[in-house]
Amino acid sequence: MLPGGQQNRPSDGPPPSQNIQTLKPAVSFLTNNVPPSQYLYLQENDYLQIVIITNVGAQGLIGRYRFLTPQGEIKEGTFNQPTLTAGGFTVLVVPLSEGWLLSVNLNTTNIVAAGQWTFAQMQITRSPTFTGNVFGTFWSGYVYFSASTGWPGIPSKEVYDGTGVLRSVTGTTPGVGAEISETVPNGRRWNLISLSASLTTSAVVANRTPMLILDDGANTFFECPSFNNQAASLSLRYSISQNQPTAAPVTGVVMLGLPGPVSLKSGFRIRTSTPGLQAGDQWTAPQYLVQEWGAWLFPSGE
Repeated sequence: MLPGGQQNRPSDGPPPSQNIQTLKPAVSFLTNNVPPSQYLYLQENDYLQIVIITNVGAQGLIGRYRFLTPQGEIKEGTFNQPTLTAGGFTVLVVPLSEGWLLSVNLNTTNIVAAGQWTFAQMQITRSPTFTGNVFGTFWSGYVYFSASTGWPGIPSKEVYDGTGVLRSVTGTTPGVGAEISETVPNGRRWNLISLSASLTTSAVVANRTPMLILDDGANTFFECPSFNNQAASLSLRYSISQNQPTAAPVTGVVMLGLPGPVSLKSGFRIRTSTPGLQAGDQWTAPQYLVQEWGAWLFPSGE
């Protein structure tokens, strides 16, 4: 990029990407009065924009593309984003020359563990920096390490399409005398399947009645109290799952029920409220199983 924002690139060549490979084709293409081979014809001031969200803290994305110039030459290029933002979104803008975009392939650069994902959306824009000034979105979907994906090929998907990813999440241990409170992170959408946590009561004589609460960050929309009181000097595990009726404790476990499915988006909370909780009582870190999808961070209906 030159001072003043002007582009530093040859007028008839590919953009200054990391790797550009040019091999003169053996086949010649007519360029006069010939209709485009496909609808993605790019002008000199068009850019390929990739918007990415992920729940992986140390993930990268690499892409490779091919396009046909008006002179009948096939160009190849590579772009690389070595570090993505977990819980936020990353925008990669790639300048292109005039011509027909033939293909774009995406891969993540690191092996991921179960429950980790990366989602990308490919767009055409007129700005070298992200402004939201998009002129077309032509592909979106989850990006993999071991399998290639991109355009053309696999159909576009919304970020919340498909079965999601199963994740077993260990929450935060509350302080002594405090309640459990877990917030759905930014860029996530959850279906809460089950949750388990233990409450150990102090020797202070009082009845504790744990209650599971779901809210939108301010307003409660679900409550499920225990049918049983927990007395002093006891340790009981509370196991909560979808469509599980509440029941009396069996071998130190109290069963509580959830409606199913329970859809939670960013900012929603999973928490407890325990009438009778004493200053010396202690909840363990909750362990919960969720079905997870990505969610864009801009205002939307997700």
